[in-house]
Amino acid sequence: MIRRILATHAPAAAAVSRARATAPVRFRRLVATLALATCAASAARAAAPSPDPQVLLYGNESAATADDARGLLFNPAAVGVRYPSELFVSWTRWGPKRELNNQVLALGGFALQAQRLRDSSQAYGFSLAAGGERLRWGSTSAWLVDAHTHEIEADHRIGLLSRPAPWLSCAYVLDHLTQPVFRYQRLSRLHTLAVGLRPLALSRPLAHGWGTRLTLTGDVTMVEDGEWRQSRVRVGGELELLPGLMLRGAVEDHRGLHVGFGLRGPRLGLHAQSASVDGAHRYDTYGASLHSGEDASIFASPALRRVAVVRAGGRLGDDALSGVSLLGAENTTPVKPLRDQLERALDDPLTRGVLLDLRGVSNMAQIEELRPRVEKLRRAGKPVVAYFENGGGRGDFYLAGVCDRIVATPEAEFGALGLRVERRYYRQLLASWGVRMDRTSYGKYKSAFRNFSVDSTPAPDREAIERSLDVQQELFVSALTADRKLDRARLLGVLDGRMWSTSDLQSAGLVDSVGYRDDALRALGRLCGLGEKPRTVDLRRARTARREWTVPERIAVVYASGGIDVGRSGNDLLTGPFMGSETVTAQIESAFRTPGVKAVVLRVESPGGSAVASGVVHHATARMKRETGKPLVVSMGGVAASGGYYISSRADRIFADRFTRTGSIGVLQIKPSLEGWYRRHDVRQDAFDRGDKMWGWSQGRDWTPEAQAIADSATLRFYRSFVGIVAEDRKLPEDQVDAVAQGRVWLGEDALERRLVDQIGGLDDAIAEARRRAGIPEGEKIRLREYRRPRPGFLQRLVGSAVSDAWERTMRLPEPGTMLYRADDEEIAP
Repeated sequence: MIRRILATHAPAAAAVSRARATAPVRFRRLVATLALATCAASAARAAAPSPDPQVLLYGNESAATADDARGLLFNPAAVGVRYPSELFVSWTRWGPKRELNNQVLALGGFALQAQRLRDSSQAYGFSLAAGGERLRWGSTSAWLVDAHTHEIEADHRIGLLSRPAPWLSCAYVLDHLTQPVFRYQRLSRLHTLAVGLRPLALSRPLAHGWGTRLTLTGDVTMVEDGEWRQSRVRVGGELELLPGLMLRGAVEDHRGLHVGFGLRGPRLGLHAQSASVDGAHRYDTYGASLHSGEDASIFASPALRRVAVVRAGGRLGDDALSGVSLLGAENTTPVKPLRDQLERALDDPLTRGVLLDLRGVSNMAQIEELRPRVEKLRRAGKPVVAYFENGGGRGDFYLAGVCDRIVATPEAEFGALGLRVERRYYRQLLASWGVRMDRTSYGKYKSAFRNFSVDSTPAPDREAIERSLDVQQELFVSALTADRKLDRARLLGVLDGRMWSTSDLQSAGLVDSVGYRDDALRALGRLCGLGEKPRTVDLRRARTARREWTVPERIAVVYASGGIDVGRSGNDLLTGPFMGSETVTAQIESAFRTPGVKAVVLRVESPGGSAVASGVVHHATARMKRETGKPLVVSMGGVAASGGYYISSRADRIFADRFTRTGSIGVLQIKPSLEGWYRRHDVRQDAFDRGDKMWGWSQGRDWTPEAQAIADSATLRFYRSFVGIVAEDRKLPEDQVDAVAQGRVWLGEDALERRLVDQIGGLDDAIAEARRRAGIPEGEKIRLREYRRPRPGFLQRLVGSAVSDAWERTMRLPEPGTMLYRADDEEIAP
C-alpha cells in the first residue's frame, strides 16, 4: 500500500528518499511517517471523482426536475421522461488544467454514461428507469477508475420520482448505496430530498401551456451519520422567456451562485452555466443535447418546416377487431392513430400541411368524425390535399370532400360509387341438408337471422332498407355538393355504379388534378408556402418532447365494440368478435371508481347480442352512476343497435353520428334443428325427459306449433321488459317507445327525431359534454383514461396450452334458447 501511495505522490516519495539517505534512523522514520500522512491526506482530497459533490451542468439541476439524460447524474428515476432518446455531452473547466467531461446516451429508460476528470479519474456506468408519471424508480451503477493506479470500484445510486400534480414534482436519491472505498476513502451515503414547483400550473387552464414556463426547485443533500453542517441546500429556478429560450439560476447555502441559459431547437439543445463562490469564479460548464423528441422553439429553422403524410385505409373502428365467423373474416382498422396524427398536425408548429393518402377507407360514421378534424386544420391555415393512388370509394370521397384539393393518378379507377344491399336466404339450402333454423322474434322489423328461416325479404324489412338507402344517399350527396360546389344531378349521375376514370371524375368536379404522389406534394407545398418539394414527415414516428409533469386523467372512455355475450371477450363462430359482459363490466366499474376520473364516456360500436349480457352491462352502468354520482355520456359509433342500444340507454346524454344505425329495440331467439339431417342419415334418437316441454330445447327436434308458441311467449316477455327499460331510462311513455321500437333500425337524425338519442355528434362531442358535466375548465388539458378490448397475453398467444381455450371460444354458436337483443350487423355497401 505504501508503494501505491508513493507512486501517486512523487514529491512525498522524493522527501522520503532524502530522509533515508541523510538522517538518523529514528529521524528517518519520523520523516517517512509525516510524508505518508501527507500522501494519505492528498489521496483523501482526491477521492471523489469530482471536486464538487454535484457539478451543475445547466445551472439549476434538481433531482426533481432533471428529467432528461442528466437524470443519470442527478436522479436515475428521471431518465427518459422528457425525450424518447438523447445524446448528451458536457464540458466543465476549473482553470487551465482541470476539466470534467460527461457523455450520456439515453434510450427510453436505459442510459449509458462515460465521465472523465482530467488526470484524475474516470467513471463508466449505466442507468435503468421504469414506472409511470405519478411514480418512477431508477438505479445507476458506475465503476470508478483511478487514472494513476487503475483502481476500480463500483458505486450505486437509486432514485424515486413522483409527480402527483401538474405543479408538483418530488424526488428522493440515495448516493453511494454500498459506501464504496475509493482511493482509501469511504464514500458516505448521501440522501437527497428535492421538490419542484410550477406556480403558474396551479391554474388548471394554464397548467400545460404557460404553466410549464416557470419552474422553482429546492434540494437538500444530507450525509448519513453526519452532522447537519455537512448538509448542502440548493434553491434554483428556470424561466422560459420564449419557446426554446431559458434563463436558469441556483443559490447554494455555502455561498455558491450559479447562472446559466439554454437554447433549445426542435432536436438540438445548447446550454451553458457559470458557478461562483463568494463572488469568486469557480467553474464553467457547456453542454449540448441531441434528442429525438421535438421541442417547440423560436429557433426552429424554416428548413425544418414540413408536411405530414397520413395514410387511411380499411374499415375504420374504435378497436382493431379481427376474427372469423361463418360469414367470413372480420377486420377493422383502429381509427385512433388517424385521430392522433391529425391532432398532432394541428398542434405542431413545424407541420404546415397534410397529405391525406386515401386507400379504400370505409365506415361512414367514423369518417364523419374525422371530417371536423380536417376542417380544423384548414381553418388553422394548414391546407390538406387528398391523394388517390389506386382509386377510391364513397368513404374516400366523403373524407376527401373537406380537403383543399384532390389529386388522383391517371391509372386510378373509381367504381361502385352508388349503394347496394343484398340479402341472401338460406332456408332452402339448409333444408336440402336436413337442417332447419327455428326462430322467434318480436318486432315486425326485427330481421337478424331471418335469412335462415324465410325465402325472401318481408315487407317491413324492405321498408327499413329503402329508408336507410334514401337517408344515406341524401347525407352523402348533400355533403359532397356543399363541399365541392357540385351540381346535384351531375353527382347523382356519377353514383350510378359504373366504372369511372380519373379524367371522367375531373370533368365531373370530384377530382381537381391528375398526377402522382410528387404532384400531390407539389400542390400541397405551393398551398402551404414550402415550395415545389416540401419535406415530409410521418407523425407517428416524430414524437414530441414531454414538457408537462402530469396530465390528469379526468375523463374515462370505455370502448364497447363487437357483439355482446356473457363471460370474457372473445370470438363467435356465427357473429365474429364479441365483447364479454364480464370484461366490459369490470372496465366500467374501474372507470367509475378511479379517484381522479370525474366523468365516464361509454363508446358503443355494437349490433347487440345476448339479452342477459346486455342486462348485466346495463345494470353495471346504472349501479356505478348511483354509487359514485359521476355522469355517464354515451357516444355511438357506426352501429349501436338492439343490445348496443340497451347498454346505452342509462346515459345522462346520448350522442350519435348521422350515419349511426341505432334503435332495433326488439328480441329474437334462434335454435338450429338437425332432426331432418339425423333422419336422412339414419341416426336414431331416444329421449328421456322429466318435463313434458323439454323436447323444445333439443337440437334434434323441430319446433312444433306448440313449441313455437312457447318461444313466442317468452320473446314477448323479454320485449316488454326491453321497452320498459328504455321508457324508464329515456323518460318516455311506454307506448311511445313501443311505436318506434318493433326492431326498427334508425339512422342518427331519425333516432334524434324519435328521442332515442339526444344530440348528433361524435366522440369528441361526447367527451366535451362529459367535461362540461364534470366541471372541467374548457382550457384545461387532460388525458383520457381509455379502456379497450384486452389483447391476449404474450404467453397465451404462444404457449400451446392456450390453444384449446382459444378454439373453444372461437368455434362456438349461441346456446339454444338464448334470448338475443341483436340487430342485423350489415353496413350498406357501395
